[in-house]
Amino acid sequence: MKKWGFCLTFCLLLCATAGGVPTLGVETTVTATMKATTAYVAFLVRGQGLLISDAQKACDANITAVSEEIKKRFKDARIDTTIVNTGTKDFQGWRAAGAKIEPDVTQLVTVTLPPDETLAAEILDIAIRKGAIPFCSDTTELLGAVYYGIDNTEAAEEQLYQEAAAKLRKEAERLANLMKRKVIQLKNIRRFPERNNSSTAEYREIRCFLPAAFCSSDPNKVRISMDFAAIFEISE
Repeated sequence: MKKWGFCLTFCLLLCATAGGVPTLGVETTVTATMKATTAYVAFLVRGQGLLISDAQKACDANITAVSEEIKKRFKDARIDTTIVNTGTKDFQGWRAAGAKIEPDVTQLVTVTLPPDETLAAEILDIAIRKGAIPFCSDTTELLGAVYYGIDNTEAAEEQLYQEAAAKLRKEAERLANLMKRKVIQLKNIRRFPERNNSSTAEYREIRCFLPAAFCSSDPNKVRISMDFAAIFEISE
């Protein structure tokens, strides 16, 4: 089910130049809450060794092992990896001068699945059993290591656009009427993505950029928000 909510703010722009066509500017933010169409499970896989090359091999072997187990449970899972450290263990934060170098390679693994909470938990359990570290984000929209998103927002964004256009025109007509004027035509309307990025999870200073533009920790409440600004030509 889609739930549409509107938070409206308006501004008035009157053209003051000689011979200029008077215009009215109106702004609005439109928000929709939708159910997720996909899920993402994120975790870190590490490898250590005598040398960096040994750590790399160990990390690759660990990723292969966890990937094979995940594929046994859900063969269509998409597994993406990103190297987040090639250097020493405990690579984050302050390290004392002269601290011993412990070769380490760490990769961020993101598994894409259907938006099934039970399946996502099972996949995360498989990773934990194989020694992986859950990528537990603490950002506002994204908490924990399982995230939900909408992989195709074109239809939702078009609906937001249509709803916003109707609201903007209605308010423009109301404001124009207060000034004893009429709305002649829409000159332009612009849309902007939401200010707060809901597709970036963070864990211990590491960022996970999720494929979906809008994500949430709740599969039933993925928030899509866009700002719109319109300019209407009004009568003199």
